[in-house]
Amino acid sequence: MSYFVRSGGLLGFSEWVRDNGENPNMLMAEVGLSPAALYDSDLYIPYLALARLMTVSAQRCQREDFGIRLGMRQGLEAVGALGSAMCLQANLGDALRLMQRNLEFHARGVLIAVNQSERWLELSMDFAFATEEDCDQLAGLSLALLCRCLQQLQGVPSSPAALELRNGTAEPGVYRELFGCEPVVDARRNCLIYPIELLAEPVLVAADLRARLSQQWQSSRQRPERDLQQQLEKAITALLPTGECNLAMVARIVDLHPRVLQQRLAAQGSSFSALLESRRLRLAKEHLAHSDIDLTTLALNLGYAELAVFSRAFKRWQGVSPRAWRRQQHADRA
Repeated sequence: MSYFVRSGGLLGFSEWVRDNGENPNMLMAEVGLSPAALYDSDLYIPYLALARLMTVSAQRCQREDFGIRLGMRQGLEAVGALGSAMCLQANLGDALRLMQRNLEFHARGVLIAVNQSERWLELSMDFAFATEEDCDQLAGLSLALLCRCLQQLQGVPSSPAALELRNGTAEPGVYRELFGCEPVVDARRNCLIYPIELLAEPVLVAADLRARLSQQWQSSRQRPERDLQQQLEKAITALLPTGECNLAMVARIVDLHPRVLQQRLAAQGSSFSALLESRRLRLAKEHLAHSDIDLTTLALNLGYAELAVFSRAFKRWQGVSPRAWRRQQHADRA
């Protein structure tokens, strides 16, 4: 089984490592990751390698708090186009649901459970490969990133009511400083707990953060049309599994009127539907080759109403069914 994740989780990694006197490229090489992942947040990297990188980096930098401090340096910018889409949601409940649907597709191997009671919202996190690799630093990174994203979506950031950790890697005072609550260490799970009212809070993102997020969709003067296509590809990739990948939403993310967007694509000899199909094919091949995702789930995550429609489209692209193509990929690697 292969587990993979977007390289956006490495946002700020180079700076944080250098702040601690180490070389990020050497640490990447030690765990078998290409330094290219530091410069392209939309690459897929092995999840186990990311877990090893966090563990090795904490050891080399002599920072037990390496993962959680990196996560707190990140936030919505680390999740790319998804961050911009979350900012467009009406409330934090909608933003959380959008993020959860995305993670299940673009972060194969993370297990997030959302439990609600009359008073509490519990966001627990685990990893499917936790028995294969030390995930303590990775868990710290992931919990901190989740906490930071929720804080950025709130007009007045609030702290979780409680933090539970299966294996705390830092001193309790570090968790109090970063999460704003008393940690429970040696718990049975990794979990953030909030008052249930959090779900109904409106999304109110600070103006400076909105400006930073929108900068990633600004085309350069040197190659504006090529930049636009790359921006659209990133937005489509992020939004496909959320059920909100349509022309209107993508246009909002890149700050263009849908009609203007279509006109600019037509001038390049392309269209929104052509880009959509291209990204669907790339993602389909990525998941068929490197994960055991069932075909119906894959079809739905790619925005198809049913498996039969996806199968017909894939056979049109590749000449064979997705099931046959997956078998061939596995046979070639055997």
